[in-house]
Amino acid sequence: MNQSLNKIFQKKQQQATAVPDIDWDERRTKYVAAVDDLYDQIEKILAEPLAQKTAVMQRRAKELSENYIGTYKVDDLILLVGDEQVRFSPRGRNIVGASGRVDVLGERAEEVLIVVQPDARWSFVQTRQPTLKVVPFDESSLAEVLKRVMRD
Repeated sequence: MNQSLNKIFQKKQQQATAVPDIDWDERRTKYVAAVDDLYDQIEKILAEPLAQKTAVMQRRAKELSENYIGTYKVDDLILLVGDEQVRFSPRGRNIVGASGRVDVLGERAEEVLIVVQPDARWSFVQTRQPTLKVVPFDESSLAEVLKRVMRD
């Protein structure tokens, strides 16, 4: 074998043994828990409209399939307001620059939520280029996003 190729393979083998194994099951479990926590936060923020029945929340199970993690179940959150719906739809754990993603889909637009470990705080993506800018998820940022994704 070519000496240069042999060095490449030896170097890669050494790197692989030096890196601890990734626990993909743990990553999946943490992501699903973070999604559930996000939905709990949304429910708390919207407690008054939900109690007054001016909004309704539903969960629908779906399957995601990702490399290394495999296929798993996670819920979409459907927010019904009048004759309109907004869907919070998990897209996956293996996201570049984040530890998970949930898309917010309305009739007028789409927004993106990302979570970054270890603190598992959700943020809305404001811009991606030239650099990633995010806004922390809270009551006011949720209100702004709902205004953008829903009809006037």
